[in-house]
Amino acid sequence: MGKESRYVAGQFKMRYDYAGPGYGVVGDLEREAIHMVAQSEGILLDPVYTARAMAGLIDMIRKKEFGAGDTVLFWHTGGIPALFEYSRELWH
Repeated sequence: MGKESRYVAGQFKMRYDYAGPGYGVVGDLEREAIHMVAQSEGILLDPVYTARAMAGLIDMIRKKEFGAGDTVLFWHTGGIPALFEYSRELWH
């Protein structure tokens, strides 16, 4: 069995400044995240949720918001089929 863990709300910092212009609206940051992660890691991000979250993480890294001893977990939540719906917007 795994180790039991308990978390409280104060242990998490919620960020709302990366919500973007609206649901399903793909901006430059999302587009950059999709291309960067696909090229460097071979991982596909959906343009609606996961790319926006990754774009926020990339921006926070660039702003040096994490220290050398920090642990960062990015949880990819799926949504790959949305890439097909947004293909013209993303690749052309």
